[in-house]
Amino acid sequence: MKFRYFAAAALLTFALGAGVIRLPRSFSADFIQKISNPSGKTISYSGKVFMNSPDSMKWIYEKPSRKEVCSDGKRVTVVDHDLEQISIYRLKSGLDLSSVLSKAKHYKDNIYTANYGGKIYTIALDSKGRVEQIAYRDDMDNVVNIHFYEIKYVDKPFERDRLECRLPPAYDRIGG
Repeated sequence: MKFRYFAAAALLTFALGAGVIRLPRSFSADFIQKISNPSGKTISYSGKVFMNSPDSMKWIYEKPSRKEVCSDGKRVTVVDHDLEQISIYRLKSGLDLSSVLSKAKHYKDNIYTANYGGKIYTIALDSKGRVEQIAYRDDMDNVVNIHFYEIKYVDKPFERDRLECRLPPAYDRIGG
């Protein structure tokens, strides 16, 4: 499950940095993330995301479970409020945005694709040129589709504390 959170975070970073896609200083949106496994079972998550370009972000998952996923580009922190658990993972290597972005190509209309790290990413833009949807197949052969709405591109960065996960002291900790 931790990979899914990091993959979603990395993909948002990727999509917002593309030379063909306008890069705001900050991005916020509500989202619905659907993950379908190879046997066709689908789970849907929803919540909010906040990002400062290029690598600080916070995903707030509200349904079906309450989680916060924060990344500064060097580590990912997952706060699972339902399990009262904090997991901290160091990233072995950061996402090389310039390499990923150099792969992004216009496919048709408002659709862009990129082949990076052996995976194909599909990015859809809304009528204002903002990232509206990202789809890809993860390492476990799940199809991941993230749809953004109530999208806001802002040229002023969010305050740092807005992108940090709150770490309740009573929660169990893993990693760090």
